[in-house]
Amino acid sequence: MSEARAAAVVRALRRATGYVRLYGPRHALTEEAVRETAAALDGLIGDRAGIMLGAADDTLFLDGHALGLISLQFNAFVREVLAAGIETVIATPPVSHADAAALVHLIAGEGGGPTGGSIVVNGAKGVAVAADDTTPVARLRRAYTRSLDALRGFGRSVVDGDPPTLEDTAAVVKDLLDKSLENPAATLLLSTVKSHHEYTFYHSVNTSILSLSLARLTGLPERDQVVLGIGAMLHDIGKIGVSRAVLQHPGRLDADQWAEIRRHPQLGAEAILRAAAPGEELAAVVAFEHHARFDGSGYPRLVYHDGTRHPHGEGGHHHGHGHGTGGRHPLHFYSRLVAVADTYDAITTRRSYRRAESPSRALQVLLAEAGRSYDPDFVTAFASMMGIYPPGTFLRLTSGAVVMVVSPSPDPGAMPAAVVVRDAAGNPVAAPEPVAFSARDIVDQVGPAALGLQPADVLESLPAGV
Repeated sequence: MSEARAAAVVRALRRATGYVRLYGPRHALTEEAVRETAAALDGLIGDRAGIMLGAADDTLFLDGHALGLISLQFNAFVREVLAAGIETVIATPPVSHADAAALVHLIAGEGGGPTGGSIVVNGAKGVAVAADDTTPVARLRRAYTRSLDALRGFGRSVVDGDPPTLEDTAAVVKDLLDKSLENPAATLLLSTVKSHHEYTFYHSVNTSILSLSLARLTGLPERDQVVLGIGAMLHDIGKIGVSRAVLQHPGRLDADQWAEIRRHPQLGAEAILRAAAPGEELAAVVAFEHHARFDGSGYPRLVYHDGTRHPHGEGGHHHGHGHGTGGRHPLHFYSRLVAVADTYDAITTRRSYRRAESPSRALQVLLAEAGRSYDPDFVTAFASMMGIYPPGTFLRLTSGAVVMVVSPSPDPGAMPAAVVVRDAAGNPVAAPEPVAFSARDIVDQVGPAALGLQPADVLESLPAGV
């Protein structure tokens, strides 16, 4: 419960600082957001004498306990807090409106911040990194954070016109590879992390994680996995050239908006080619082809140097092998693989124009479109990797308890590994514990929104060996 209340504090602070910058400190929206911040802080304190929030190494701490997932979900905001010079915030009840406002203004760069009263900033120095922030999961989380940094850095270089390189991207892909080898199940669970505010960056990291996992399953050599991972990481980087209004448009796009969206594969491929060192050029192919579709019905419509066109893989000089003419297919091996991972993560993520679907529903979409939109071999391999109930799926059992799938079963006929997250009465469990169940025990699937719980929330508290 503390994590949920801490997330409410961070969310309110982020909203309030954004309103200060947009509308100024006296605007009604700013004042309301400050009141929400004060109330959220009081809610986090509860019946305690006070709490200390700290920030160090891109991680938020509550009374010395690392808030790992919250730090990752609000990574950009944590950076703002650190950039404002804030190491600790000590809050005691009741939190006054004036002190909450001063804290907001300090983060926003609009004032000196509180020095006493109900909020004290930097009253305690040197926040120690908690022991639980040195675990394999914590190391994996930091690899994810570094991936976000690499994406932001590459995007800034493109926007500012500076010569970009793929050096940082290649380094974080190799890091993700190493960490995923340590704990494949945790890596798949971490790929469920979402951010509505930075959808493209988080979606790109998740797509890279899923693509690397699938590439490893197919036996792709590690040196080739790195290039594929770079392409997956940067597959949507061309969206930095698309207006935010179009990307977040809640309804059907008009012709001009759709034309703008359709440009992002080319923009991304051009940016990657400018940055690519010898041997990295194939990453640009992934960005260019990831929406082309297996049957050629997507975009852009591809024309090859011998004058042939896709769809139907007619003639020509093709990339890789598959279900095209003569056993070949015009889309590159990497592009067909990444398209499956890209679609799975997109379907399971909430967007401004639609709700998030369940992992099982995402698999159903992929299977239904296998052989048309997606390479059937990669869809089959992906479904095998994820299992009938993919990691992060919440299931309600006949007992009333809710369990979360943590890893697929190596035996196709067996149920996946899972832990209890809600007891039979619907109460959150203090610590998730492994549970055995059969297909007959499953009543239905439960969406994360209905539980107020994200799969990655559970990842941080899983018992060792799960």
